[in-house]
Amino acid sequence: MNFQGNFRDIGTFDVSELVALVNQLPQSEWDKQNVRQKRYEVHKDTQFIGIVYDEDFRHQNGTRHEMLDTFGKALNPLFAKVAQYYESAPDIMGKFGRPVQGYFIRVSLAKLRAGGEINEHKDMNFSLAHSHRIHIPLITNPDVKFNIAYESRNLKVGEVVEINNRRVHSVKNDGDEDRVHIIMDWVFPWEPCCCSDKTHPDQPCTPQNCLMTDRLKIPCECHPEDQIHDQAFSNAISGT
Repeated sequence: MNFQGNFRDIGTFDVSELVALVNQLPQSEWDKQNVRQKRYEVHKDTQFIGIVYDEDFRHQNGTRHEMLDTFGKALNPLFAKVAQYYESAPDIMGKFGRPVQGYFIRVSLAKLRAGGEINEHKDMNFSLAHSHRIHIPLITNPDVKFNIAYESRNLKVGEVVEINNRRVHSVKNDGDEDRVHIIMDWVFPWEPCCCSDKTHPDQPCTPQNCLMTDRLKIPCECHPEDQIHDQAFSNAISGT
């Protein structure tokens, strides 16, 4: 989801129970789901465990996997914290005068190996463009840098942070320890992409209506600095 800025701080959460569960996972669990790192070159240095996840990146009725039984109890307070943040946000209360319910469409564990990197990219499909993507570091080190546009941060254990996944972003783990995050995608089913008024006024956001902007075939500059970031990304891709 595009928003003003690169990182949005939601708060902090005690992740000690989640960390303990991750540390108990055998390597075989990390090896089960390998489509993501094979399909997307930028994720070649990662491993992934889908908790609520679908390979078609659907926008509703996410599939719950067996790992939800393992992590569900520890995740429930985190789910509640994130849901309350969005459902009772000042702009929501100002618009509707009451909390408005949304849902999690994806929840996963993502590991970036020591010495690995996720190269510059933007997230491109309907659901990712219309979801709030939240990262919560469980295991990390000071030498992990999360870069969005021209801003770089070392996200700390237990920080709950939404990233602007519609801007160019990358991650580098220069430490000696694998980095593990919980990644959640939060959805308001009625929420339009920020460029909808420009590209399809008076029509709802659908995969068909939003295809060209979701796939970045049409530039969508919702905020003044977006055009600068998009041009820099285009130049890097073209080698100019």
